[in-house]
Order: sequence, then C-alpha cells, then structure tokens
Amino acid sequence: MTHPYINKICRRYFYILIIVGVIFVNFTPSPAFAVRPDSLKDTLSDSRPSVASNHEIVLNLSGTTTFIAGETVVITFNASFDLTTLTMTDADFQNGATDETLQSGACGATDTIRFIYFGGESVSFMACDAYTAEAAGTAITIQLGSNAAGGTTRIVNPTAAVYTLTVAGTHGDDSQDTILVITAAVTVSATIDEVLTLTVAAVIAGSCTTTGGTTVTSTSTTIPYGTIATEAFYDVCQQLTVATNAGGGYTVTVYTVAGLDSGANAFAVGSGDGGATLTLPNTWATATNNGYALCMDDTTGNAAATANAGWDTAAEECGGAGQKFELIADLSGSQTPSTIMSSAAGVSSDVSLAGWRISADAAQAAGAYTGTADYITTGTF
Repeated sequence: MTHPYINKICRRYFYILIIVGVIFVNFTPSPAFAVRPDSLKDTLSDSRPSVASNHEIVLNLSGTTTFIAGETVVITFNASFDLTTLTMTDADFQNGATDETLQSGACGATDTIRFIYFGGESVSFMACDAYTAEAAGTAITIQLGSNAAGGTTRIVNPTAAVYTLTVAGTHGDDSQDTILVITAAVTVSATIDEVLTLTVAAVIAGSCTTTGGTTVTSTSTTIPYGTIATEAFYDVCQQLTVATNAGGGYTVTVYTVAGLDSGANAFAVGSGDGGATLTLPNTWATATNNGYALCMDDTTGNAAATANAGWDTAAEECGGAGQKFELIADLSGSQTPSTIMSSAAGVSSDVSLAGWRISADAAQAAGAYTGTADYITTGTF
C-alpha cells in the first residue's frame, strides 16, 4: 500500500509537468516559411544558337520581402551556358530605382553589393554589412553582358533547345525558375527580278490577309516569289503561334540582324506612306513608297493588339480598311526590337499572322538581297 504522502508528491509533480507542457506548446515559435517571388523573367538580346547574348533578369520580390545586408541573390544557368569569361564589369545590379555599386573584394562595412563568381554556371550577389535596404517588394534587375555599364562580354547561347534558369539565395523568397528558349533564326532573302525566300510556317496565298499586293504561297522553309517587278507590292504571311504557362505572360519581338543587303547595296527600309516607325505602325498603300515592313493580324487571341495600340482595331490590322505597317528593327544599328505579340497572362494558343511587305524602287541596284530575321520569345514566370 502506497503511503499518502508519496501519493501527494507524485500528484504535485504530475501537475507541474502538465503546466510546463502547456507553456512549451503555446510559446514555442512556429517555423517561418519562405514565399514565392511575384515573378521572374530573363530577356535575351539574341535567341539564336551559338550566338553571344545579353541577359536582363528581373526578380520581383514578394510584397513582404526586403533584400537586406548579408543576404544573397544567386543566379544559376544551365550547364550548357558558358560563363567563364564573365567578369564584374559585365554585370549591373539594380534594386528598385537604385543602381547599386558592385565590388569584388571582402564585403566589410560598405554600402555595396559584392559580385562573386566561383566558376561553373552560377553568379552570386551579396549585400554587404552596411548595405542600405530598399523597400519591401522591390524588383531586382540584373544585367549580364554588354548591356551592363562598362560591360563587354556576352554569354554565348548553347544549341537550340529549352533551358532552365534558377534564381535562389538567402533573400527571403523561395527559389524560382524561368525558361530560356534558344531558337534558330528565320532566314530572309530577296533578289530583285529573281526571288524572295523566307523560312516561315506555311501560309497559302489565299490565307494571307494583307490586301493591295501580290500574295505568294509559302512552305515551312521557303516563299518562292519568282521574278518580282519594281514599284509593286509583294506580300508573304508568317503564322506565329505562342503557348505558355508563364503566370506573367510573354512578349514576342522581332528584328533583322543586319537589314536586307546585296553586298554593299542595302535594300531601302522606307517608312510606308511616310509615318511608319519602329514602334508606330502606319498606313502603306502607295507602292512607289518603297521599302519593307510588316503588319499584324490576330487570328486567335489578341496578342498583336495587346503588343501595339496601332493594331488594336480590325481596320488597322493586315487586311483592314486602314491596315498599318511597322518598320523592323535592325540589330546592327543598335535598334531596340519591336514587340509584335504579347500577353499579360499564360495562353494555350495565341495565333497571329505577320504580313511581310516589300516594294522595290526602280533604281534599286540589281542583286541577291539577303538578311536574317529573329523572333525572341520571353516568358515571365
């Protein structure tokens, strides 16, 4: 038989253990979980295989996340990308509206960002001890290549394929991936009195919606214009289809690598009927106003209308009563590629026709005119 005094002591210790357990449960801090950044995108200046390209990476931090001293942002490319020649001078780091100062030494008590490259496919940016933090939820923009102030070295693209780029680090948000699409360029060629060939998706002449010119049926690799007359319009349509699950949508831009030339002779760019620019479409109904340009026509979705207000009505798109044509950026002239399709959200299938128009001046030098057009598709994941 247990002594009453021993029972009393046992009960007292039992009650103490219960109280301690309640205190522990109620006052133990809950683990903190990181959140997903609002968005991430990487815009390439050139998407062709084996060509050097600039990268502009924009990481939109979540609304509650602030990048502070001691934290890092780490960018990791697929192993197919070669970063070995990249240096600090080829990088810029902007947090919100502040263009931060980069340095490569030990951090110390400085209001700077340390650039770190240990080799391989990753570059890291660390906020030093005296770093002045920006507001929460800012967008961090990182430029890698000759687009950085003082930059000279671009990153060479691998072979044509789809690649993943990851942004991680200790900045408070979860790591996030985005997709880089490396695609072969579209070949554009023109021969006065001979042939104009484009490598595009097939569109038969009767389905090309431009009006006012001679339309020609294309295949997936050629558009055989044959002999073309001067002072006359010739039109060819390319079908562009975009599908993406990027939450922030996408953009498609276009440019020519070095215009349309035959040796030292350049094909005149023109300006439509006088008002077309690289960003502003305008009418082009007079064939003696020579040059080359493109119009857009939305088939499924409204990608072209979203990309440019100049195409936001049916009358302004290819085939409309006031169809408008936009000039094409020339990369060799350091012109910014024009946006011809876009969406603010993911799409299952945006389909638009790009109507390429050309008109040769009677005095245009004879010869084989060739060029290369490049479409760059950028998703915001």
